[in-house]
Amino acid sequence: MIEETARVTRIQGDLVDVESVVKSGCSSCQQVDTCGSGQIAKGMSTRYLKLTIQSSLPLNVGDEVVIALPENKLLSAAMQVYILPLIGLLIGGAIGQYLLVDKWQLHELFALLLAAVASLSGFLFARYSQNRPDTQKALQVKILRKCDNSHAANAIGVNIHNK
Repeated sequence: MIEETARVTRIQGDLVDVESVVKSGCSSCQQVDTCGSGQIAKGMSTRYLKLTIQSSLPLNVGDEVVIALPENKLLSAAMQVYILPLIGLLIGGAIGQYLLVDKWQLHELFALLLAAVASLSGFLFARYSQNRPDTQKALQVKILRKCDNSHAANAIGVNIHNK
């Protein structure tokens, strides 16, 4: 599961609005002060992701919660969206080159057109697959648990000095 911390902003029945800070990949590494991309990321304004999630947990506005998305379902969806059009492009191009250009002696633009149509077909199939109700249900973000911040108040500070 891919997990992220979010803050509850509104509760209406069993629908919970949460807000999470969108983190840039370049703002969290140790080289952020010496890297050009890190400097640009520091200058960008903070963006928030707002979601409405169905939950039966007892929550209050302002609570921090852990939201999650199944990693295997997300990777499968990304693979379909990226790989299926690419496979269509390659297969359409190969068939177009062999059949239209080599066998029927047509111009290569027809092979390119067939490759583009096959790539578009792969994209449309991926979109159809992603719009199915069972796939959309599997890709819904869920609230896993409420964050327990009580242990932070009881934490003991530790100072480590390097000599």
